[in-house]
Amino acid sequence: MSIMDMTVEETNLIAIYKADTIPATLARIAAVIPDLDEEMRSIARHGAAKLSALTEAEFSALSFAPADDIDEG
Repeated sequence: MSIMDMTVEETNLIAIYKADTIPATLARIAAVIPDLDEEMRSIARHGAAKLSALTEAEFSALSFAPADDIDEG
């Protein structure tokens, strides 16, 4: 699994709720799912499933930056 396997929406969502560990990040995402609309719930669930497939080492090595923050220069 790599960040390339995630959609832009999933990456952005993880960037917003990212914590120091996968379980903490998953907990943050789970906490907001009830407040999301159906489309965002789907994105959150898919992103969480992909995040769960990562090891902590892979997670730590990845940079989750919201798409707007990526320098294309």
